[in-house]
Amino acid sequence: MAKSMLTEYPNMDYNKWYLGILRGSAALNKHLGYKEGHKDSCWLYGHFGSGAGLSSVSEIPNGEDTSIMDFTWNSFSQEMKDVFDRKKDSWNTADVYMVKKNDVSEIEKGIKKALCIGHRHDSELEKIGWCLGISEVNTYMSELIQQKKLLPLSLKQATPNAVVKITPNNLKKDPDGVEGLTGEIEGALSDKLKVIRVDGEPRFKGNSLRFTCKFEQGNIGFRYIYESKISSNESHATEPRDKVWDTQKEKYVQASARNGAIPAPKMAELVKKFTKVSDINEDIPMNKKLSKPQVDYWIKKIEFLSKGFNGIKVNIGIPEIDGQTKTISEFIKEAAIIDGAQPHARKAKTKYEDAKLANFDCLFRSKLRSFRYIDMIYEASNQNPSQLGELLAMIYFYSAKINFKKGQLSGPFIKVQ
Repeated sequence: MAKSMLTEYPNMDYNKWYLGILRGSAALNKHLGYKEGHKDSCWLYGHFGSGAGLSSVSEIPNGEDTSIMDFTWNSFSQEMKDVFDRKKDSWNTADVYMVKKNDVSEIEKGIKKALCIGHRHDSELEKIGWCLGISEVNTYMSELIQQKKLLPLSLKQATPNAVVKITPNNLKKDPDGVEGLTGEIEGALSDKLKVIRVDGEPRFKGNSLRFTCKFEQGNIGFRYIYESKISSNESHATEPRDKVWDTQKEKYVQASARNGAIPAPKMAELVKKFTKVSDINEDIPMNKKLSKPQVDYWIKKIEFLSKGFNGIKVNIGIPEIDGQTKTISEFIKEAAIIDGAQPHARKAKTKYEDAKLANFDCLFRSKLRSFRYIDMIYEASNQNPSQLGELLAMIYFYSAKINFKKGQLSGPFIKVQ
């Protein structure tokens, strides 16, 4: 297995990935009812995203690979794919998958039936509604997962000394929702107001909003670390990371893997739902300098939020520009003067935008947007105790692509973490 993995991923970190996947494999064996050393030739294996053909993973032997998940995604109409911005990961976050060899043909027929392929004319399908097709596929796949005939697996980097869990997600057609939750911010909301010079260019020291939190419903609870950092002029990459129990240190530690990023439109929806603004970038002009009323708005807003609220602390540090201490009012006014009203973020070299590639104008708008997120938490905590819990749960579930209310259409998968 090590040889095969190093062939596919020559730069793989042996300790972080290989040993972690061994632990994940042991947990998956237990989930399937196998004992260590058991051999079973009834499975086929695939890599989600290999396209219309069979798996692109060369180390899977011929005759043991499958493309059933890609067949399903490719069977969706363009209208269906548009729901997920044409990104397969937004429908199903599985990385790899296993399917019972003898069930593949029957599963293909089931997918076609759920999508009405070959069963109804297009005009009749339009009357039914394409969203029902996605829902039917998800319901059918949920049944297959529960019968252990199909296993779409989302692999997360294992955290040292933490118990690996096998967690099925999105198996319910109509989730219960997020009402009645309780939530809590642990520690402080942290985002610093400090401008330094890097190669003569003004930059913020610290470009992300971070905090630790938890939410609970009955005796079921989740803990995670929230981080929101710049990804473009208009939005952030918001990437929660689980906190898991370290069996050696006997305390919660940060998980090695992120859940994933919240789609920017979903984050914009949350801001509108929990604040009084009509747009996530209201009073954050994209192509001109801040007006005096906008400068005054942000001074007043940040002065209020920085004091903390409803038992929640906010840590902005000591406002500073080029080594000189400032009041919040002075900081925002001077930053607005430094702003050249030409924000841009160059193309990143990695999956997530590196804040160092953005100019100050872009970073300044990102900093203001971070305080909009803090304002969102203030408004949620200010309404009633369950509202903060609902917000923290929605952030978590959106990032993990887990459905939490009726009508959401993310597909079922099994998380290995």
